[in-house]
Amino acid sequence: MNTEKRYFRLPKRNLPVIGEADVIVVGASLGGISAAIRAAKEGAKVFVVGYMPYPGEDLCGHYKYLFEYECPDCAHPLLDAIFPKDSIRTPFTVKKALENAMLENDIDFLYSSYVTEVLMDKENEPAGVVIVNRSGRQVIKGKTLIDATFEAYAARIAGVPFRTDREEEREEFFFITVGNAYGEGEGRRRLPFSPKQNGKDKPVYEHVFKYPVGDRSYDRICEIEQDIRGRVWDPDQVDAADTLFHIPLFQLEGQRSCEDGSFVPAEAFMPKKQDRLFVLGPCADIHKKAVPELLKPLNLILSGDKVGFLAAQAAKNCKAFPDPAEKDEADDSFTLGTLSETGSFVRPKFQKTVKVNYALVPVLGSYEVAVVGGGTAGANAAIGAARQGVKTLVIEYLHGLGGTQTMGRIGIYWDGYREGFTKEIDKGVKEMAPCDHPRQLHGDDRFPFDWKTEWYRREIRKAGGRIWFGVFGAGAYTEDGKVKGVLVATPEGLGVVLADIVIDSTGSGDIAIAAGSEYEYTDEKLFAVQGAGLPPVNLGDYYNNTDWAFIDDSDVFDVTSVYVSAKAKFKDVYDLGKLPQTRERRRIVAEHMVSVLDVINKRRYKDTISYHKSSFDTHGYTVDPFFTLPPPEKRHTIYDADVPLRSLMPKGLDNILVTGLGAGAHRDAMPVIRMQPCLQNQGYSVGYLCALAVKSGCSVREADIKKVQAHLVEKKILPERVLSDQDHFPFTEEQMEEAVKTLPNNFTGLNVLLTDPKKAEELLLKACSEEEKNEARIVYARVLCMLGNKSFVHLVADEVEKYEDWDQGWDYTGMGQFGPCMSRLDSLIMALGQTKDEKTLPVILKKAKLLTPKREFSHFRAVAEACEAIGSEKAADVLSRLLDMEGIAGHHVRTLKEAFGRALPSTVDVSLRNKVLREIFLARALYRCGDDSRRKGEQILRNYSNDWNGHYFRHTASILKKEGKDA
Repeated sequence: MNTEKRYFRLPKRNLPVIGEADVIVVGASLGGISAAIRAAKEGAKVFVVGYMPYPGEDLCGHYKYLFEYECPDCAHPLLDAIFPKDSIRTPFTVKKALENAMLENDIDFLYSSYVTEVLMDKENEPAGVVIVNRSGRQVIKGKTLIDATFEAYAARIAGVPFRTDREEEREEFFFITVGNAYGEGEGRRRLPFSPKQNGKDKPVYEHVFKYPVGDRSYDRICEIEQDIRGRVWDPDQVDAADTLFHIPLFQLEGQRSCEDGSFVPAEAFMPKKQDRLFVLGPCADIHKKAVPELLKPLNLILSGDKVGFLAAQAAKNCKAFPDPAEKDEADDSFTLGTLSETGSFVRPKFQKTVKVNYALVPVLGSYEVAVVGGGTAGANAAIGAARQGVKTLVIEYLHGLGGTQTMGRIGIYWDGYREGFTKEIDKGVKEMAPCDHPRQLHGDDRFPFDWKTEWYRREIRKAGGRIWFGVFGAGAYTEDGKVKGVLVATPEGLGVVLADIVIDSTGSGDIAIAAGSEYEYTDEKLFAVQGAGLPPVNLGDYYNNTDWAFIDDSDVFDVTSVYVSAKAKFKDVYDLGKLPQTRERRRIVAEHMVSVLDVINKRRYKDTISYHKSSFDTHGYTVDPFFTLPPPEKRHTIYDADVPLRSLMPKGLDNILVTGLGAGAHRDAMPVIRMQPCLQNQGYSVGYLCALAVKSGCSVREADIKKVQAHLVEKKILPERVLSDQDHFPFTEEQMEEAVKTLPNNFTGLNVLLTDPKKAEELLLKACSEEEKNEARIVYARVLCMLGNKSFVHLVADEVEKYEDWDQGWDYTGMGQFGPCMSRLDSLIMALGQTKDEKTLPVILKKAKLLTPKREFSHFRAVAEACEAIGSEKAADVLSRLLDMEGIAGHHVRTLKEAFGRALPSTVDVSLRNKVLREIFLARALYRCGDDSRRKGEQILRNYSNDWNGHYFRHTASILKKEGKDA
């Protein structure tokens, strides 16, 4: 082993087995999927591991053959499916055809995952793979392995021998763009097929460049990609390939070499001395001059078909799944430290584990500031740091910067504070082209998405920052509570990026959580999430805002199912978005958690780092007790909120800050502090602060916040008042007493009282005892009940009794949800439940018996939560009967085929979500009230604990685990 390289240690772990397959295909390329289909037709169980968020990661990744290849007539059914005759060539057509083929042949697959290790048996044949994704690391056990990645990533990780052909110092790289205005020229040619925008052809260009690659490090290849992107971009460009195309200069040392790419013998795909491992693609044992012929789609399909057949036959000769061989304990005394990684929170059905020995992970680079995630906050954090002259790296899994606003196609500002650095961004993006350019958009709140991605890319590069695409954070290196580096996943495997300071802009606290931070998210207690979606994409689109799902973007199963559902939902489009439009993600437990009451009360801090303006754009229902009484205000009520630096600091960790949706805040407060203009400012501010800390030789906790604030005030990112702001919490006794007096006036003052529940309870008991007006007493009693005090519960129960039937309720609404998410009667019933007083149960159950499947979700939620809080077996019969009503139960999704089949065309559909929410709330309540004789509540929870939806799985599995009833 070359000990000149620096390494870290990844500890031994028992990793969950998420699949067992006769044939594992690594890489959802055209050839790989062809191989998978043939293996499946031969009776093999097949699992495909996709590196990109889509199938066809070669055709739809580098675009070369998508817009160039002339199809022979009736050459192959799969070729006819991806390139339908007389149809416009689009990535969507290819992706949908390949995915449909996998579904039809019962092939298991996951997207957005990289292989980090190939497990070998005692005979040095494949026994499975270790993959990494946003869910952590997992194992897929297998009998045979087909590496269908473009650069034989898995085979190289496995140690398969390759030979390198370096006849020239410089390698040739191709890059494909769509729509550019410059026409053909030296090193640039137009490809024969053109997609359309608004009925007009958009030219597709292939650009050819030669670069010295040196040591071929990932950093060097990324640098080449960034240079090429900068050289070819113009404001007419409406699309570009995700990846560069080039012919790798290394070939497998196969069982037989081949000179002709149109017919390749099977042995050219097989390493010497191995019969259950295959290398399919340009790295097979084929002469480099023959590789372009092999890569033509028909030849790839035929080669895949051949390899798939051979792999299936080899699997049949392997009677049982081989066990991975134990590795010898190697000397790791030279390693620099031990890494922590993202935990694997997987579904209960994945009970099996495989013990994976420790791994040595190489250092890929050292930086002063490392930004993980190049989205709305992350791209700007990289600019803020790099402009101060510190060595900065930003890593991003997708092949473009800007996150939800660009790659997610939500390219119009909603609310938000638009001064400060945001104003500089907006001006800079507008100036990417003359004001009369046909792609200029009217209004200061919208921009062509690709102009913005390019502006971010240019500004980071101009300031000296580095950009790595195709990389995500998978863990952390921490010493004594100080984060000193990031475990990263690349297509080539795992690596470590050392950093003085890490900015976690994953939007989900991935690195902070891996380093040990606690977090808030869907669990056994919390079951509420803002609506999400995935957009259709046509050329020129910059705003396709959707809300048709709940998506846990840290769950690879959920995200894969969303990509599948979207292909059923949309048709006749150019492409799909590559980034789920999620509005709520994991939130770290920070040194200060921004609460709803902090926002409502306009709380100020000494260490304010960002300033926010928005309405409560909830995209769903709320859970904070404050909103159970007076609802959130309607659309045009705008709140301004400060976020302190402490809310970006994971509790107990140093030298790491968390931006955006991953920051420390209550989920009901997040809608006010998640607007794009505000997070752009926040990102810049955090980047500037981290650079200042590096230059001052101190940690982020020791940074001079007043010096930072002075700079941010000067740039109009923060209002001048922050320089002298003081925290006005807690409220005085006089203020609390005044709030009690005003409370009967539509709960005015509740925002003050709930900041000190114990004192509020004392004052409200006194007020309710002395108050003569019944309406006022009911208000006091409702608040007392919500605080768990049942002294005046009879007043609330009497109010419920006055209703002969249910009032107008609320069905789950995602897009455009402002104001109440429950009725007055719902609120009263939920208040009764909070007292846990079993004497109120008859009143609640009387109303429950009036429910029918046509009634609104909020009524079912109110009854379920009230019964669950009381926890009496007396509620079980009524809850069971509600679940027995037609259409109430049975909405869990067991397979990707089911996910595909249940998709509806609307981009804001809520019908399935309403049904699922109703079922889970009722089942949970039944389970916690003792369940019925059929154990119906438990069974429904078990069904959802293995659902493809991440939130349904997290919630129900957590409940069962808490009760010691893991599936």
